[in-house]
Amino acid sequence: MRIAYLTEWSPYAESGVLRKMIGQIAAWRAAGHEAEIFTVVPPQDRPAAPGFDAHGRVIGAIGQAMLDRHPRARLGFVNKIVTVPRLRRALRAFGTDLIYYRQNGPWYPGLGGILRRWPSVAEINTYEGAENRLWGGTFNRFQAATRARVLTSVGGFVCMTREIAEHEAWAGKPAAVIGNAFWGDPSPASPAGNADPAFVFTGSPMTLDDSANWHGVDKIFALAEAMPASAFHVAGMTAADFADRPIPPNLVFHGMLGAAALSALYARCDIGLGTLALHRKAMEEACPLKVREYLMHGLPVVIGYREAQEELNTAPYVLPVGNHEANVREAIPRIAAFAREWTGRRVTADLSFLTSAAIEAKRLAFLAQVAGRQEPVLPKLASGTVPAS
Repeated sequence: MRIAYLTEWSPYAESGVLRKMIGQIAAWRAAGHEAEIFTVVPPQDRPAAPGFDAHGRVIGAIGQAMLDRHPRARLGFVNKIVTVPRLRRALRAFGTDLIYYRQNGPWYPGLGGILRRWPSVAEINTYEGAENRLWGGTFNRFQAATRARVLTSVGGFVCMTREIAEHEAWAGKPAAVIGNAFWGDPSPASPAGNADPAFVFTGSPMTLDDSANWHGVDKIFALAEAMPASAFHVAGMTAADFADRPIPPNLVFHGMLGAAALSALYARCDIGLGTLALHRKAMEEACPLKVREYLMHGLPVVIGYREAQEELNTAPYVLPVGNHEANVREAIPRIAAFAREWTGRRVTADLSFLTSAAIEAKRLAFLAQVAGRQEPVLPKLASGTVPAS
C-alpha cells in the first residue's frame, strides 16, 4: 500500500509523538509499503527535528512568520483551510491508497472531503469527551459540535485502548485496539550505579491546574519529600511551571530534552514514572509513550493506570499503584521497596511484544482490511472493537 500519514503535528521540535510517527513510517517501509507523513502546519524557516525530512513533508500555505506577526488572527486555523487544495494535490501525486489520520486540533473545512476521498483510518489516542472539557468551554463546545464530521468521514478507527473503542462505538465503524510500540530498538544502558534509586518522569508543559493535570507531576512532590536520599528528574517541564509551590531540593526540572539528552538522562536513573493521574480525565486505561520509552531503555516503571498492553499489568518490572487521587501517597512504601529492588539493575526480559515490528504488523493488517486489500484478519468483539492480539 501507499499510506499517507496525515496529521497537524509540528515537526519542528523533538517529541515523543514525533518519534512515534517516524518509527511507524520506518516500520511500514520495512514491511514493504510506501509511507510518508503529510503534516498540515505553517512552514517555518528552520530545519525540522532530526529524522523528519526522511519520513515526511510539511504542507502549509501560510508561513509561521505571518502567524508571528498577527498572533491574534487565528491564522493557524486559517492555514489548515487554505492548505486543503495543495494537500489534495500532494496526496494525489503520492498515489495514496489509504490515509492514516492522527488528529491534532479541531476539525476544519475541507478535512472531511479529504478523508472521504480515499480509504482512511483515524487514530484515536484519548477519550476526547473527558479531555476536551478540561480545556475550557469554548474549545469543548467546538469539538463536540464538529468531531463527528471527522469520525464519520473515515472508514475505521485505530484506538489506543479498549476503553476508547467503547466510547467511540456510537459511530459503528470497524475498530482495532492497537496500542503504542517502541519507536526504536530496545537499548538498555548499563545500570546507573546509584547508591539510592533515582527516578525520571517525562512529560510536557500544561496550562491546567493540578486538579485537571493527568500527568500527575504534582504527586511527585510528595514522593520526593518522602524519599529525600533519592533524586527525581522531570524532563519536559521547568521549575517555572511550578512557581506557586516550593520545590524539594532533590526534585530537578530539566525542561525540554531531545532524544539523545533523554537517553543520557535515562542512563543516570533507575526507575521511570508513568502517568500518575489518569483519573482526572475520567479514564482508567492507557498505553503512554513515556512508559514504552522507559522500557526501551531498560528502566522498570511505576504506573497509575491500567495498561492496555495486558502483559505489563502483571510484569515484575512494572508497579501499578492504582488510579485515584491518593495513589502515589498511599503507595510510597511500595514504591520505595520496588525502587530498592531494582536499583543497580535493568529490565532484561523479552520485550519483543512491544517492538515496532510486532505492533505495526497488527496495524498494517487492519489498514489493509479498511483499504479493501484482503478479508478481515482480526476477529470482532461484540462491542465492535477488535483485540490487540
